[in-house]
Amino acid sequence: MTEYTVAISITISVGKREKRIEKIVKAAEIEEIAQEIGVEVGQEVLQNGIREIDQQIARRIPKGWRNVGTEERWVTSSVGELRYKRRIYLDEQKRRRKPVDELLGLEEKGRMSRRVQEMGSYLASEGTYRRAANELSWLLKTPVSHSAVQRMVWQTGKRITAGEEAERLKVFESGEEINGGKVIAPVLYGESDGVWVHLQREKSKSAEVRVAIMSSGRKRIGKDRFRLEKKCCLTAVGVNSEEWQEQILRTAHLKYDLSQTKLLISGGDGNHWVRHSFDRLGVKQEFILDQFHLKRAAQRALHNREEANRVVKILRARGFEEAQDSLQNCMEQAEGKQKEQVKDFYEYVQNNRDVLLDLQHRHCNSPALLGAIEGNVDKLVVHRMKSHGCCWRIQGLQAMLALCRHKEELMVHAYQYLPVSIRKSPHRKSAMIEQDYSEIVQKSMPIFAGPDQGKLWVRYLYHLTHD
Repeated sequence: MTEYTVAISITISVGKREKRIEKIVKAAEIEEIAQEIGVEVGQEVLQNGIREIDQQIARRIPKGWRNVGTEERWVTSSVGELRYKRRIYLDEQKRRRKPVDELLGLEEKGRMSRRVQEMGSYLASEGTYRRAANELSWLLKTPVSHSAVQRMVWQTGKRITAGEEAERLKVFESGEEINGGKVIAPVLYGESDGVWVHLQREKSKSAEVRVAIMSSGRKRIGKDRFRLEKKCCLTAVGVNSEEWQEQILRTAHLKYDLSQTKLLISGGDGNHWVRHSFDRLGVKQEFILDQFHLKRAAQRALHNREEANRVVKILRARGFEEAQDSLQNCMEQAEGKQKEQVKDFYEYVQNNRDVLLDLQHRHCNSPALLGAIEGNVDKLVVHRMKSHGCCWRIQGLQAMLALCRHKEELMVHAYQYLPVSIRKSPHRKSAMIEQDYSEIVQKSMPIFAGPDQGKLWVRYLYHLTHD
């Protein structure tokens, strides 16, 4: 059979530089050669583009900066390994500045571009570090170690969490306003839950990850299958209830037009922080004890599925008082370990007696479209952080939680990183008033050693009191 060939000619022009690529390709090799040409074109464009940017910076350097020469650098990009030279400057404070690296978002001693870091972070959010390293090495045609992937996860996740924390401080510490969301939800649905994750090389052996979801409702996508509409997710670890409520309030305000929301229907397992997760939204709230947790507790205590379903049905329809006598009888008849389990279940429903009834029995016309928190907990936390005997450092856990929340944006390189610097609000100068103190009392303030010692206003108060 006659051998077929294809002539390929590509001219690359970047700034004032041009390069021509010409090849005669056999028909059987056209796909392989096309991929090689794509990589070669990408490297040529990136390398010459960096050189052109460096020359433009050299013509517009700030006054007071001094060029001290050039340095060569290797970087692994999405089109393979790349070597380039760029100018080094000394600024007014005699600090070494590398404007090209700063524009490209490259760390001081890092070898991975920001795009490659996002690729590695996304792959790590779907599997183990070693598996992500193998997949990334195959994509880049460059060997990447699992420790390098771990550094990508920590760096990318830290940038995301630092930006989100800075935005929270702007609102709740500095008092800056944020633009409200555009999603109109007359009835807003919210659920929260916690899951414990194992730690390593930390003071404690485990940590509770808080998860919350909000949506405007749900739509049917199949038989007995639904999808939440206008959903937003939130995860956090190592925060107190106040910070957790602030994060939920900021997230809800950015997504939804809360001025149009008349009712918030929330659900959870009855834990104290779960019941109060959405209190800061300032919307009328109806909390319902999660049916999954209620059924599971009943089945573990009664050891009889039919009896447990009957008790749960009474609790949801008529309340704790109607099932109280039946539960007391079960507690008297039970023996040993089961007696303690029935007692625990009795105390559980008694402590949550005010949130047992379904909405139709509370004279509320809105349906309770809840029950999706367990599936979201699995997707956001369990599948990645509790499988294969995983143990985490706190920093790595916080980074991975951020990646799992935003992995869809990272997959298409569409995540918009938030600034981490916080603008200081001007302080009013008070009039100087002469005061005569007859006695100075030296006392310590518990706030400086408590859980809020890292907050901005506490640090400011510390500097004021300690000069």
